[in-house]
Amino acid sequence: MPPSPHDALFKASFGQPDIARSELALILPPAVRAHLDLGTLTVCPGSFVDEALQQTHTDLLYAVGMKEGGEALVYVLFEHQSSPDGRMPLRLLRYLVRVWERWLRDHPQASKVPIVLPVVLHHGEGRWQTGLDLGSMLDASAALIEAARPYQPHFRFILDDLSSLSLEALAARTLHALGRLVQLALRSSRSMERLQRASPLMGAIAGALERDARTRALLVQLYGYLWRAAPADIAAGDIQSILLSIAGPQGGEDVMNAAEQLIAQGRAEGIQRGRADGLEQGRADGLE
Repeated sequence: MPPSPHDALFKASFGQPDIARSELALILPPAVRAHLDLGTLTVCPGSFVDEALQQTHTDLLYAVGMKEGGEALVYVLFEHQSSPDGRMPLRLLRYLVRVWERWLRDHPQASKVPIVLPVVLHHGEGRWQTGLDLGSMLDASAALIEAARPYQPHFRFILDDLSSLSLEALAARTLHALGRLVQLALRSSRSMERLQRASPLMGAIAGALERDARTRALLVQLYGYLWRAAPADIAAGDIQSILLSIAGPQGGEDVMNAAEQLIAQGRAEGIQRGRADGLEQGRADGLE
């Protein structure tokens, strides 16, 4: 099964420690963040998501040093389905156990396991409305849940709900510029109206970026994501016009490179034929 466009963009961006570091500095509770040295953050290999859910969930695991010594783990699950997953606390519990099991396999002499901080990044069509803790899924009275608390697993995950933020609030976040640009793209990809409204802000961010190799590679990934994630009834030429306005005069080649990659993927993976044909026509009409 080919990776979803969400998966590719999320891992290409938040798989970079400086981008992930700015996101975690923003959303981790201050009392927790005070114990962590985010400057030591590194990305751990592997995925813990059930295979059947890989088209709607993507994950990354980070290791980060604790100021008092030792190491903590931060597990970020990116949910990219249209509505929140009401079973998310239970799914996270399963994934956290998998993280600990792998850690114990890698450290067979250990008698303790590291703390794991669960984070969910959501950008569905509506804001998150289901519970953030495992207790919200237990079918019992509040009194019984409280009485049984010492005998039940209880945890709450940290939520970064992009869908609840206005465009202006998202643009003003104190994030790494590339991370802010990616979050604007994630929030705006589901409709032409959202993408049109976001394009001036995205263009301002893209125009101020240093155009090094890493940045250009991520921009190509981002433009390709917006083409692939857009609703199927939006013509490729309309998306192309918006992307060129975001890229500006210096970024037309990046949009062209994204188009060429998508044409190749479309032939190999069966991306909607009309979309791929539209990209080819756009290139012939002067994209390059």
